[in-house]
Amino acid sequence: MFRVPTRVIIGPGCRNQLPELLISLGAKKSLVISDGGVAAAPWFASFLEVCGAHELDLAIEPNPRHSTIDSLANRAREGRFDCVIGIGGGSVLDAAKAVSMLLSNPGSIRDYEGKNKFPHPALPFIALPTTCGTGSEVTWVSVISVHHEGRKISVKGDLMFPRFALVDAELLASLPAHLVASTGMDAMTHAIEAVVGKPSNPTSDALALEAIRLLQCYLPAAANQRAAMGHIVSKEDRKMALEKVMLASTLAGMAFGNADVGAVHCLSESIGGVHDLPHGLLNTLLLVPVLRYQQNAIADPLQMVANALQVKDGDLFGALETLIAGLPLQQWSELNIPTSTFAEIAQKSETNGSNGSNLFDMKASDYLAILEAM
Repeated sequence: MFRVPTRVIIGPGCRNQLPELLISLGAKKSLVISDGGVAAAPWFASFLEVCGAHELDLAIEPNPRHSTIDSLANRAREGRFDCVIGIGGGSVLDAAKAVSMLLSNPGSIRDYEGKNKFPHPALPFIALPTTCGTGSEVTWVSVISVHHEGRKISVKGDLMFPRFALVDAELLASLPAHLVASTGMDAMTHAIEAVVGKPSNPTSDALALEAIRLLQCYLPAAANQRAAMGHIVSKEDRKMALEKVMLASTLAGMAFGNADVGAVHCLSESIGGVHDLPHGLLNTLLLVPVLRYQQNAIADPLQMVANALQVKDGDLFGALETLIAGLPLQQWSELNIPTSTFAEIAQKSETNGSNGSNLFDMKASDYLAILEAM
């Protein structure tokens, strides 16, 4: 079964359709959830006025915490909102999605860890991604940090999909190159893991493989002001590249939202829970080491990925490493992750909800071996 109940609208300027979508929902009092970085963008204030939001909350931090979600939901319950609008990257969209669910259901976000644990449909939620990697605009999942326990939880539900997703590449114009790079590679990780995991299916494969092709072709130009040969990328070419990467991100979201992710995400979410590091960057740096570790068990789907990347010499890992090396990103050594926490991270990776989606039966010892070899 393949599901994308969200109505997805893709194209430059499509954010301007928001007012008519609110009318179609009968929404009269909207809560906008975003963060300070997005709010500082030159388009934000005028857009907020156009969409007629009744209240704005900019409290969302990277890797949003359960305490933040609970606090926001408790305050919003008093406001009697009838719609939630999330404008931001994956942290903001996951947070807004969680709040929209809690506005229809009692208690804390921690009460609903797992699948379909909440009885009532989420409040109508409209997602506007401002990065090119999350995919949260088309999924049923919200990933939230339980900081005092050093872990992340996933809250999933058929009644939690966004009603609408407005995928507008113009919102990427002010995004720094390193964030285009890390979020774009987050989308690449979503797509590859959707292909190589147990729950893959022909529809998710088709979407994921197209996302992989688009990202290989257009992410370098979208993330850098210079092309591979050192020529300056024109504004028109970069604009087109950002549109293609934004499309790829949403396609990858549709793919992994149905086929799940795997060991890369198990590790990145566990590291992020313990050390509060950027999710997209962690996925980028872990992608090749994890795939290489699992390669014998995933040889056939890896060949599909290699074909999408047009790898001619059979060196898929080399092609991915070359792509990553050309992007403006931090290195693993710069993250300064204490080796003393590796065992804890490995154990949490084994208990991650997506661990069972790996074709290779990953144990804590396997995750520890990957970390020690990094």
